[in-house]
Parts: sequence; structure tokens; C-alpha cells
Amino acid sequence: MIIHAQGKNIPTYTFCDLLIQGESAADTVTFVLDRFYDGIDMSDCDFCMRGQNEDGYEIEQTLTPVSGENTITLNWVIGSGFTNCAGKLLLELRANRDEELILKYNMQPVNVKPCVSGVNTPLPDTAEQAVSQINSAVADGLAELEEAMESFDLDTVRYRLDQMDRGIAEMLARPEVIPVTAEDYEQIAHKQNSLYVIIKEAQS
Repeated sequence: MIIHAQGKNIPTYTFCDLLIQGESAADTVTFVLDRFYDGIDMSDCDFCMRGQNEDGYEIEQTLTPVSGENTITLNWVIGSGFTNCAGKLLLELRANRDEELILKYNMQPVNVKPCVSGVNTPLPDTAEQAVSQINSAVADGLAELEEAMESFDLDTVRYRLDQMDRGIAEMLARPEVIPVTAEDYEQIAHKQNSLYVIIKEAQS
């Protein structure tokens, strides 16, 4: 992310909601400054980013300048001190020469988003998690079964079963058809409820 200074002002709106509590060197912001300010050559200055968090603690981080013909570039790898506390973070870029303050760059405050945190209680072990998942699945299954039973039409099922019984009874009542020759018919024992059909003998 590259931010161009406007004189002594450095806009922060592009990264005002970028930081999250607890991060360390997760993001880099590159500042491009004018090398000359009001006739002062800033290339021989030392630069540091200063911050003040929501709890009132001050943080400093030295930045290494890279001088060009008309610009100075600073890469700010945001340290953990700036994200230690959630809330409003005041920022100020300073230029010093021989421990003398030369210039302060005005920056609007940014926001450090709070990290996810909860009650520090022991996490359930694997067995407890498995039992919990099983109980949840059983409860869901029972709920689905109860819902299905509420919409279950017992009369329709009984009607279909009665139709099946009548079909089976009708099938069983039909006589067995047995094709035989007249000679075989005279010799075999005859079955009850069977229909014998006399066929001609095959010619040899």
C-alpha cells in the first residue's frame, strides 16, 4: 500500500481499518514524501513512526529512508506494538536530524480492530466433542422422524396393502396349467386345482 504525503499531511483513510489487534508485521505501508520541504533537504534526516494507543501507551518504530531525486520513500512494516491494544491509534511521523526535531507529519487516527477472544475455559476433549456431535445428530434425526410421522397417511398405506393382498390371493387362486399328451394323462397322478391341456405327440 503506497501513501503519498501532501506536504506535512499524510492521509490515512486507505488503511484506517486495516489493523487487527495482536498482528505483527502483517502489513506494510509505503510512504512517499517530498524530499524538499520549505527549502529543507530531508534526505539526511532520521525518521520514526510514533503512536499512542487507546490505553495511552506510546510506541516508536524507526523507518529507513530511501532517497530519490525529489522524493523520500519509507517502508513501515507495522510492528506489534502498534496493534497491541484495540481501539483508536494516534499516529505521527517524525523527521529528526542530529536528535533535533525537524518536522512532524500530521496523520489522522486509525482504528485497531479487536481480535476474537472468549472466556478462558478448557476446550472439550475429542471424546466430548464426538458425543456432543452424536447427540446433536440423534436429536436432529428424531425431529425429522417426528415431522415425517405427522405427515404420514396410514389409511393410504392400508389401502395399498389390501390391494397387494387381493392381488396375491387372485394369483394363488388361478389353476396350474399343465400340457400333457393323452398317453401321459392316462398314466400320471392328477393334481387338484390343475388344468391339463392335451397336446399332440411329437412326430418322430
